[in-house]
Amino acid sequence: MPDIDGEERPQARAEAAAHGGADATPPQPQAGTVFGERATAEQVREALSQVYDPEIGIDIVNLGLVYDHHLDEAGLLTIDMTLTSPYCPMGSIIQSQAHAVCAALPGVKDVRVNLVWTPPWDPREMASEEARLELGIY
Repeated sequence: MPDIDGEERPQARAEAAAHGGADATPPQPQAGTVFGERATAEQVREALSQVYDPEIGIDIVNLGLVYDHHLDEAGLLTIDMTLTSPYCPMGSIIQSQAHAVCAALPGVKDVRVNLVWTPPWDPREMASEEARLELGIY
């Protein structure tokens, strides 16, 4: 920003930028994303498929533990999921991992993982064919 003599003052430019002045740098996209890009439903499911139930060794998507997810306009990703049992000792770990893998998705500013118990998880109905075979459910 030029001073009274028309000379550039770096400090004034930095101050203007810090306060949103004319020389402020516009928001930059996260590395590897296009500005304004939002995660698709497929990207969310793909990210969640990286989370494994440590006791069973199958990912939570194939187990059918993820019931729904929604990314709102403000960037809040809400995931409704269940566990294999309400008393699952690994529940907090699975929730933390689901949060971590989704927080890095484009357009996601926050993640809320809701544990839901209705409908109750039934691997015969909810797990993928691959997961059912691995679980010995024919």
